[in-house]
Amino acid sequence: MAAVLLERALNGTKIIDIAREHADPNRRNHVAIVAVGPEERAFIDKSFGLAEQQSRGAWFLPEQASLKCRSINIAAHLRHNPWHALTVASEDRASMPLAAGPDALATLALLIPLFDTIFAPVFLRAAGSPDPAAALQATWADLDLLGIRTAPAFAVFQYGGGWSRLDRGGQVQARLAFLDALAALDLVGIASRFRAQRVQALAARTMQKARHSTPLARQAMTKPLQLTLAAYFGGDWMAFLDHLGLPPNPNEEVMTALPTPKLFVGGAAKATAAAAEHGLDVSDAHAMLAAFLGQTDSVSPVDRRVEVLRRWWVEFDSAHARQTPQMDALWGLVEDTDYAIGYQQGPSSELYRRLLSPGLLEDIAQHWEGAILPRWPNTIVTEPYPHKIMAEAFGPAVSLWHGIALTAWYICEGPSSRTSLEGLRSYHQRDLAALAEAGVPVHPSLFDELVAAEQHLGKPQSLETYTHELQLANGTLGFRMSGGGERRDGFEILRDIITRHRRGWAERYLAEYLQQRWTTELSQVFQEVHRTIAVKGKPPTFKQFARLAATAATHWFGGDLTALSTAIGEKAPPPLPRVCLFSMPTRELIETVYAALGGEPYEENLRITDFPKADGYRQRSRLATASVRYLQLMEALGRPPEPTEFGANRFEWEWAGDLDRGWPTYKKMVEGTLNGRSR
Repeated sequence: MAAVLLERALNGTKIIDIAREHADPNRRNHVAIVAVGPEERAFIDKSFGLAEQQSRGAWFLPEQASLKCRSINIAAHLRHNPWHALTVASEDRASMPLAAGPDALATLALLIPLFDTIFAPVFLRAAGSPDPAAALQATWADLDLLGIRTAPAFAVFQYGGGWSRLDRGGQVQARLAFLDALAALDLVGIASRFRAQRVQALAARTMQKARHSTPLARQAMTKPLQLTLAAYFGGDWMAFLDHLGLPPNPNEEVMTALPTPKLFVGGAAKATAAAAEHGLDVSDAHAMLAAFLGQTDSVSPVDRRVEVLRRWWVEFDSAHARQTPQMDALWGLVEDTDYAIGYQQGPSSELYRRLLSPGLLEDIAQHWEGAILPRWPNTIVTEPYPHKIMAEAFGPAVSLWHGIALTAWYICEGPSSRTSLEGLRSYHQRDLAALAEAGVPVHPSLFDELVAAEQHLGKPQSLETYTHELQLANGTLGFRMSGGGERRDGFEILRDIITRHRRGWAERYLAEYLQQRWTTELSQVFQEVHRTIAVKGKPPTFKQFARLAATAATHWFGGDLTALSTAIGEKAPPPLPRVCLFSMPTRELIETVYAALGGEPYEENLRITDFPKADGYRQRSRLATASVRYLQLMEALGRPPEPTEFGANRFEWEWAGDLDRGWPTYKKMVEGTLNGRSR
């Protein structure tokens, strides 16, 4: 099959198609092998499905894969667009979960290694290797072993072959001749020899580790060799040993499926039911459950947070349902970004503090005030944005319903909207797909009704545009326009449609949805722990566990890895200390650091009249926003972070001259807040 795909590629056929769900190629994509017939399609589906490979013991395969596919379609790009083929090919990359389909694993394990090797001369010459002799000679040594011998069409790509004397047109012709020469070779033989080399490397590693008996799979396989096993043996270690004629190690355990998660989230109702079932005193049952959870009562941390989420939803729904054109926009009711100082238009900072009840605000701050830093997990640190973490725990239902309501507002009240009513369904496709996959779909009639309702809105009315005179630094007079856009009467029509659908969805699905949120995240941690055991033969270390569990621990346990371990039935680490060095609310802290660094309030005009000054304020603003990260690191490390630990190189320090001069000042100003007003 690999040889057939190589032949089709050399003839100009596109082998894979990358459908992007997002313009950023590093976001989730979908890869499809399109140049296959029915029999080849059936073989790929059977051999390269992640679940099928895992059922044969291939738990070492990553959940998420970064696919750099530039070599797979390069031949087709050269045939059809030879002048720009390399540029187009550089965009052939994707990041996606392997569970999304068998084509992703087939591409990663089978096609990319083969095509990368065969087309290496094309890319090496294009890159202008700083060490062309060594790089090109090694490349051609590999190709020679595959049966790709020296020929005039190949010679020009070799070191000293005359490539540098070709103009751009000559290079294009040389690449096309390279394809023609390859197509004339025995492609089945090339693919077979490549497979033999890969399998030979796996066999050599296996025999190297076979001192007294056949090694365990985890002892023999490196990451590249794992892909070899996936490509040529369907991920089946036992099939590979049979190929070598080796008996399996008596201690080898092939896990064909991960155990079913058992989550111990408890709750008062379960304690009462258990007491009745086993004839226990109810108070004793509650006491035993509390002791198991490591608490003073039997209400689990998850149940507490789910109850807060339910209350938040009621107030969130009410705020949107009662909104009128005379009110401000609700952008800021949901916190989805860090606080930053600057002139850019954005959400109303901490709008939720004005719209949510005091009791609810207090409970959100209490239940989402702790977090865990995966690199330094020995301390529960302060979460500076509890409302943001709460919204993340709630999941896609928040971004969907909030986003739809905001679109309706800005279409009617202006000045502009990120999408139209007609484009609303497509704009929120990812959240809609996530809810549908969870079994709690939004009824599609919502979008049909909103599109139909647009004809009942008022005519567009232009909003006033303002002209501002600016005195520029060079003494000339400039102008800046502000305002503008348009509005339409009829917001209440859209609001009521959205409210009716939102409440209908919540009445039917909210309880199930919230349970799915915590169940899914905890189950994923459980499965990752047991996947690690399947691959390595032992549980993850504490730091490894922290990397797996940080998100779920922060969402549902306030960063408490001990409580999370108990909930998924794993051996719990000792209780973690909780440290808080934040002496003031997050917004006040950032503004205090910004002012201490010499920052001042400024408007967009300053970027026109005095750009260096405005850019200095922008640099200080970024560092002020990052001051919460600095304090988190202090909490986790028990000392001030070093510049490398903080990631100081990610920031600009021109305002201070350079990093060496700016870091001591920044350090002093952030740590100066430790003596500030207490919460």
